[in-house]
Amino acid sequence: MNSAHRNTRVAEIDWPTLEHAYGDASDMPGWIEGLGDAEKVEESLHELWGAVLHQGTLYDSTAPAMTSIAAALGARQTADAENTAWLLLMFADAVRDYEQVGLEDPETVALVRSARESLIGIAQLVRPLISDDGPEAAAAALLQAAAHTHPCAQRTVHSAALDALAARAGSRPAGYVEQACVAALTTLGADVSPALADGDPGLAMAATLARIAVGGNQTRDLDALVTGWELAVEVVPNIAFGVSTLPEWLSAVNSGAAAHVLAALPVPDEAAISGLVDVVIGSRSNAAAAVRRLLAVAALPGTEPETMIAALRQCPPTPEVCDALVALAEQVTDGGTATIGSSAFDTDARSDAAFALLRAGDGRWSRPMAQALLTNPAARGLIVATSVSGRSALGHALIREHAPSATMLVAAILQALRRDPPADPSRDGAGHLVTLLASWPAETVVGALPQVRELLGVAPKAVADALTAWGDTASIDRLREAGGSGDAAVLLAVARLTMDRDDFHRVLDADLRYMESAVLELWADHTDPRFLDWCRSLVGTDPAAGVYQRGDQLTALRILAEADSGAAVTGWPVLRSLIDAGTEPIEDAIRLALDWRAQRLLPPEAHTDFEALLADLVVTDRTNYSGPLVKTGVAAAIALLDLGLPLPGTPARVAKLVARAVTDEWARDLGLRLAERLTVTSAPVRRAVAKKLRSLVDRDERFDSTGDIAVEDERALARLRPILHDLEAG
Repeated sequence: MNSAHRNTRVAEIDWPTLEHAYGDASDMPGWIEGLGDAEKVEESLHELWGAVLHQGTLYDSTAPAMTSIAAALGARQTADAENTAWLLLMFADAVRDYEQVGLEDPETVALVRSARESLIGIAQLVRPLISDDGPEAAAAALLQAAAHTHPCAQRTVHSAALDALAARAGSRPAGYVEQACVAALTTLGADVSPALADGDPGLAMAATLARIAVGGNQTRDLDALVTGWELAVEVVPNIAFGVSTLPEWLSAVNSGAAAHVLAALPVPDEAAISGLVDVVIGSRSNAAAAVRRLLAVAALPGTEPETMIAALRQCPPTPEVCDALVALAEQVTDGGTATIGSSAFDTDARSDAAFALLRAGDGRWSRPMAQALLTNPAARGLIVATSVSGRSALGHALIREHAPSATMLVAAILQALRRDPPADPSRDGAGHLVTLLASWPAETVVGALPQVRELLGVAPKAVADALTAWGDTASIDRLREAGGSGDAAVLLAVARLTMDRDDFHRVLDADLRYMESAVLELWADHTDPRFLDWCRSLVGTDPAAGVYQRGDQLTALRILAEADSGAAVTGWPVLRSLIDAGTEPIEDAIRLALDWRAQRLLPPEAHTDFEALLADLVVTDRTNYSGPLVKTGVAAAIALLDLGLPLPGTPARVAKLVARAVTDEWARDLGLRLAERLTVTSAPVRRAVAKKLRSLVDRDERFDSTGDIAVEDERALARLRPILHDLEAG
């Protein structure tokens, strides 16, 4: 295709009527044209990826843009053919990911269908590249498989794709393009025996990997992968897009094969151990075998304890896993570092093991935690692993898990606080450790007070809160001096210790950014006119933009109504708007409205309006940029049940609300609570909800999670199974 034809294709699209991640798509022609300019191609690829394929999201501009890109690539008119081809493969992966989710809303279904159909045209446009020798030729081969392994693929085009792939697969000497062609042919179910007739080991491995990728678990293929592991490591990047490591790819495409093969490797390396963890995280049915292998590796002499702690802390905390974590932690003698983005942080595998034990309810957690705090020179700034990829300041993480106090731990924390602070103040976790001390009963932290006082200049808010929690009136003068610059946290601590109204008023004169919630919670006199005026300023007339600000609005509304019942009537429009929007904190907003209703603070027409609004939230999704607000409908449904009212909508709609919430990492608790309430509802609703939940319990895929996926999935199943039993038995 010549340049004129390509320009015609781009010009035929009405780009301003389409959208991408940053608005209308009128800038697309310029970026697509930039692919042909050596000086602009890198920027063009970056902009195209960020706009029309932002984080794997599909827009109505995505398919037209990708088709235009494929036209340029197929005509060999791009300045960076390799990365342009990878962009198309990323698009194919995004389409597949959408299809695997189980879409329901018609608009998204239509969008994905259009994207899938465009893949067939894209495959045809890039097919001529299969005869080339660059990485784009391999990508073009893989695109044939990606486009034609779906029912909507056209059989005539499929035949042409097979012919092109077979012709290149027979070329010799065989290289990575031929391997990609054999893999594509295997994926499409074609006969590859002619290409394998001369016994080329790379082509044979490409076929083996392709069979496994589509779910094959034949013994001969699994054995071939084990014995030919080193060859497979070389081949897999040629037959699969974006592969980081072979174990990671294997666990993603076929967890059963991964569990078998990774367990059979004689000496698993760090990548294989990571792959076994991926099996645990991704597959309920294959997790036990993967965990057994990880435990066996952990027991081998010379095994690196830090690596095995990182692996086992993500596994369901069986007694065997907990025993192994305790034993491994005893082998660790120093700390390390972790990199998050461009920043490095101090870590200690002993604290990671201890945190996993704490979360499992294993009382042995305190010993390795104390050892890390006592012996690690960087203990003051430690961060602890809290999820598959996330970390948190040690003190903060322990507070969230409601860690109990112990004499040994208090001594260890005080030792850590005596350490020199990190050179980078942002890495100093002293404030979180002080807050942890303050969360424990005063009698358990005897002796901590003098040392904590000395940290007032380092972590003023945490120290001020701790001194207040311990009732340390002897520190009032020191706090006054520290708060002289207008630090609202310190001023609030002074006021709480003196209980003097003038001291509280000084708080309102300070900069209260990020302190509003604390002031609302800790203000002593809720009849103070000046405080109430400030509360009115927080409420305003419209819902706030940020979630924390909306939470402050709700707290202020509650305080105002407690001081003057008439404030509920004047505040109802704001509260109603907060509920109608459906955004966080939706539970708190609904709860406040329920309280006002129970106290009869609202007129009858507001009660009727509130009930109608709840019903509408159940049957009509509220959405934001990422889709439906999952919590909203479920929270409204629970509120209707609390009021003794029937749920609106069909049984299928109710079941959809429950299932969507149970599978959402942020709404799962609400979903389980609603499911539990529905065990005593009508038979049609029970049956519909039970059918949905049964499919979730019986599936192999784990629930997404805000923490460690396998650990939280097991917890969710433990709650869900008895609820499901009651639904099915009712």
